[in-house]
Amino acid sequence: MKNYSAKEIKNIVLIGAPGAGKTTLAEAMAFEGKVIDRRGSIEANNTLSDNTDIEHEYKRSIYSTILFTEFMQRKLNIIDCPGSDDFCGNLFSAFKVGDVGVMVLNAQNGWEVGSELQSRYARILNKPLIGVVNQLDGDKANFEATVEGIAANSSVKPVIVQYPVNQGAGFDAFIDVLMMKMYRFKDENGTREELEIPAEEAERAAALNQELAEAAAVYDDALMELYFEKGSLTQDDIRSGLKLGVSKRDIMPIFCASGKRDIGTKRLMEFIINVAPGPLKAPAFLSTEGEELHPEADQPAVLFIFKSQLEQHIGEITYFRVIRGKVTEGMELANSRTGNKEKLSQLFAVAGKNRIKVTELSAGDIGCTVKLKGSRTNDTLCAPASILSVEPIVFPEPRYRAAVKAKEQNDEEKLGKLLNDAKYEDPTILVEYSKELKQTIIQGQGEHHLNILKYRLSTENKMEMEFFAPKIPYRETITKVAQADYRHKKQSGGSGQFGEVHMVIEPYYDGMPEPSKYKVNGKDINVNIKGKEEYDLPWGGKLQYYNSIVGGAIDARFMPAILKGIMEKMDEGPLTGSYARDIRVVIYDGKMHPVDSNEISFKLAARNAFKEAFRNAGPKIMEPIYNVEVLTPSEYMGSVMSDLQNRRAMIMGMESDKGFDRLNARVPLAELYRYSTSLSSLTSGAATYTMQFASYEQVPSDVQDKLLKAYTDTDEE
Repeated sequence: MKNYSAKEIKNIVLIGAPGAGKTTLAEAMAFEGKVIDRRGSIEANNTLSDNTDIEHEYKRSIYSTILFTEFMQRKLNIIDCPGSDDFCGNLFSAFKVGDVGVMVLNAQNGWEVGSELQSRYARILNKPLIGVVNQLDGDKANFEATVEGIAANSSVKPVIVQYPVNQGAGFDAFIDVLMMKMYRFKDENGTREELEIPAEEAERAAALNQELAEAAAVYDDALMELYFEKGSLTQDDIRSGLKLGVSKRDIMPIFCASGKRDIGTKRLMEFIINVAPGPLKAPAFLSTEGEELHPEADQPAVLFIFKSQLEQHIGEITYFRVIRGKVTEGMELANSRTGNKEKLSQLFAVAGKNRIKVTELSAGDIGCTVKLKGSRTNDTLCAPASILSVEPIVFPEPRYRAAVKAKEQNDEEKLGKLLNDAKYEDPTILVEYSKELKQTIIQGQGEHHLNILKYRLSTENKMEMEFFAPKIPYRETITKVAQADYRHKKQSGGSGQFGEVHMVIEPYYDGMPEPSKYKVNGKDINVNIKGKEEYDLPWGGKLQYYNSIVGGAIDARFMPAILKGIMEKMDEGPLTGSYARDIRVVIYDGKMHPVDSNEISFKLAARNAFKEAFRNAGPKIMEPIYNVEVLTPSEYMGSVMSDLQNRRAMIMGMESDKGFDRLNARVPLAELYRYSTSLSSLTSGAATYTMQFASYEQVPSDVQDKLLKAYTDTDEE
């Protein structure tokens, strides 16, 4: 195949709710470009997209698929994205390298929550949109209601370019108000005839053509003058204005289609080629230093990796966009993150599982290579003489967490490797071993997201694993002053052990005054500060440690051992074994023995004194609280709010947003396990949420009592 220049390339991302028909539309596009000679179907498991066993099993997209088609001497790179929000990471990586989104809507369902979510992502990432009302051959297809839904809910104004003549089961024709023609389709292979607009449709078509011209004229003063002067615009003038409106994200041109029957595919592709922004007109990529990287073919090569994949029998497949310059087979580039050299031994244009070997790819194009040594998603490869890094993809925060372990203990090491491979392919999966919780914690976008991973590891790698509720990273602290002393004494022949430590502890807060005197249990304790150490704890909060020993009661060389004993007990708090935080400790007295005192004695004395003082200092368990934002259709708001209140949530605010309600709440992490599943069940899959750590707060007394009892029972066991 030929090498295309930046001006001959368009990079589009197919987005939309599950079941909108993105994959069948992509298949029709590939067929029209002669990349395939017959169209596959979801039912027959033979489409270019959805080509993995797990997608065949579920009959839906789970991973993004890269494919291309050639049309009108142009190359269209297409990224077909899954509709489920559990797999939204694919959309973020696709939009990094795609210049325009094609929003596919199911004419039978109209504007769905999936449409809303993906439209929001497009807005966040500042990507223009073209709308396609698909499945107009469905029995319940309603083009008008779908367009009204876009107008009511989208931040981008819909502008009708085509409307159907006979939507429903017999759909085979639409009127194009830009071309001012009717297109009728003779078969299911895209064969069309171009007809004059019937008399009964002439008035509606003329009115919509006028609306299209007005929408186009808004974005160019010269076009506006021309429109006022003539009362109309030519096709080329309208295209020129629409280019500007689409690029500014102000308008969404609307097209008609039945991807399954290849109706409307050609006209959509013609419009994308003529109007959609390509690499030369789309905003430039930025380096991490803020430099604009324009798709100039004669500049040093830069490519950006947006997707990594492991495939049996092949190994690592790396998908990239050429940001600048030109890459050729055999070229050696440097990874700006690792500094390592990478050789592009082979280059491919991608059509799903089919890879077409090419010798070079120019700026603006998308392709793949195999068997790179250490490069992964978000890495930049560039000419060794011109090292830079492209701004990385910022993936959404995880919303679901679970503890994971292999069913067979002998498989733990293998499971760890497989989970690391999963992170390599999907950066929205996070895996870490928590030393604090003594569990391997896996995080993703939802329960379905992680269940798909579990299914895949089971079927492809024969790895049986199980998810269960993760422990909560509680924190322990105190609410009042307490004093304790402890003597550690051990004699067993020869040198013994002896250390005695007296301490006062109190809650720490920013800006508190230095200690001078305490009154505890009717006893006055004067503080004469000899030394102060302050530590920002790795798990949050602070420890202040004061040496207030007078008269040499404890030798200075034992003070570090006393601190170590305290830190060990803060590492495993006295109440539930959780980390302790925000505590001031004053060592004011003690005793030592000239022969038997040593570091271990004072460490153990300090541990036990701290434990006793802690339990007398009004101890409190603190739990992590998350800011949760739920986006739900208005009719489910009552159920969603009631469910959150049952989870000990504090409702912080509500607002309506174009047919959807947004609810903000502060919710304990302990109450959020499997929340994604509950929310989906409550709202028939129509709501979504985000969550972000906010702060640690004290747990209610009844919850604390349960936690203490549970820890005591475990301790006894």
